[in-house]
Parts: sequence; structure tokens; C-alpha cells
Amino acid sequence: MQTRAPDEIRARHSLLQRLGDELDRRHCTSRLFRCRDHRWALRVGHETVFCAGAEGVYAYVTRQGIILSPADDTGITAAATHLTAQAR
Repeated sequence: MQTRAPDEIRARHSLLQRLGDELDRRHCTSRLFRCRDHRWALRVGHETVFCAGAEGVYAYVTRQGIILSPADDTGITAAATHLTAQAR
């Protein structure tokens, strides 16, 4: 079993929370939850989004392994646009 540093878990949680906030601003329902393996995930409609990466370089990835965007300021907007288009 691979362990993650607590600061890395907090960073992923924070980035998913920011994406959830952006989706809320766009009136798209989302829910942040913690999986059984202690990973954070964001549920948007039928899509589940994770924050993948390490050492400060993160990306939003779906359960199927599709990379939505980098997890930076412009990437949050791109991922939110993609997810709101799918949810409607």
C-alpha cells in the first residue's frame, strides 16, 4: 500500500474544493466525498473526478482516466466548463 503525505492530501482536497466552488457558481450540483481508500473525489452528475499528480503538479482526472485539465486557475475553468456541459 502506498502512503501519501498529509500535505499532498490537503492539496488535492483543496483543489477539488475549488473546482466544486466553481461548479456551484455555475449552478451545477457537485458533492465532495472521501473514498474508502482515503482519496478525495468530486461527484458531478454521473462523473467522478479525482485530483492526480504529485509534488505540486496536479491534474483533474475522471474515474475512466481521462485528463480534464491541469489543476491550476485556468484549468479549473476548463474542467468546470467540460463538466457542466456533460451534466446538462
